Amino acid sequence: MSTPLEDLNVDALKDLGRVQKVEGHNDMTRDELLDALDGPADDDLAKWLGKPRSEIYEAAGEKGIKGRKDMQKWELLEALAKA
Repeated sequence: MSTPLEDLNVDALKDLGRVQKVEGHNDMTRDELLDALDGPADDDLAKWLGKPRSEIYEAAGEKGIKGRKDMQKWELLEALAKA
């Protein structure tokens, strides 16, 4: 299943921009993000988008993701989506 980009808030869209490596995603408006991102977002990833790094980090620990201390947020998001 997938989540339409229009259903995501701006924080979630910025996280997706990190994952998709969209240059300048942090400085984009919601409309610019909607234009720049490839969508829809996979539900396994979408459920983690827009959450604070601390919550993502904690969830990664609960899922047993190794090396999470050295991972960027986008890497943690990808790992959680696969877990």
